[in-house]
Amino acid sequence: MRRRLLDVLVAGVAGVALYGLARYASPSGVVEAEGVRRARAFYGSPNNLALVLERVWPLALALALWGGRRGAWRWLYGAAALAMAVLLVLTFSRGALLLGVPAAMLALALLRGRRTTWLLAGGALAGIAILIGVLGVERFATLADPSRGTTFLRLSLWRSAWAMAQDHPLWGVGPDNFLYYYGDYILPGAEVDRFLSHPHNLFLDFWLRLGAGGAALLGGLLVGFLRRVSRIVRERASAEEWAMAAGLTAGMAAAVAHGAADAFFFVPELA
Repeated sequence: MRRRLLDVLVAGVAGVALYGLARYASPSGVVEAEGVRRARAFYGSPNNLALVLERVWPLALALALWGGRRGAWRWLYGAAALAMAVLLVLTFSRGALLLGVPAAMLALALLRGRRTTWLLAGGALAGIAILIGVLGVERFATLADPSRGTTFLRLSLWRSAWAMAQDHPLWGVGPDNFLYYYGDYILPGAEVDRFLSHPHNLFLDFWLRLGAGGAALLGGLLVGFLRRVSRIVRERASAEEWAMAAGLTAGMAAAVAHGAADAFFFVPELA
């Protein structure tokens, strides 16, 4: 049953990837920003698309490489992983490409062994270098400057969210109420992003929505997930079980890494 559920998950996201690739040539299928055409598929924002792709792409890759099935199944998983990876690159999501994907590849590498570690790490570094140096110079160039652009806005947002959490430490501000409180905490210069519905950080998001208990719940969920994964690895499960655990672990690593600077849970498809 677990394998069938994961098959449906991979098939669904692969369908989204194929649709996004088919629509990439159309003006309605992309968002043009900072010198690049960013794929968006069904989503209003390419970042939302990237948040979904980065969670399922490692699962498809792990099942293709180590899932134990042969023949057509292996090729189908490989094709799904390839479609997701290509569209993920075309989203030009900085959070996904600089945080999520490296975290996922590092998780797979650590689970698989030293040789895989070097291969995946080298591939990740080469891919990131190509993206920054060739495909998206303008989009990635402002990241190192905290005084302007996305970096300035994100740092200002986190400072405001932290101040909000300090004023409401026990109960937070309630589910989906960040937008209505943010106007009282927004810093000068960040008004261009006044209407944000979350603090773009998983810890602050859980804390402000659910209070201190929500922050503790987040920690408990992540610890519980890691305990189950470590048990599967220690027990030397079958190739299929191991691949499922490795793929889901890598997806969780991507979700947490990217969630440190974007959404993590409180969106229907991510939850």
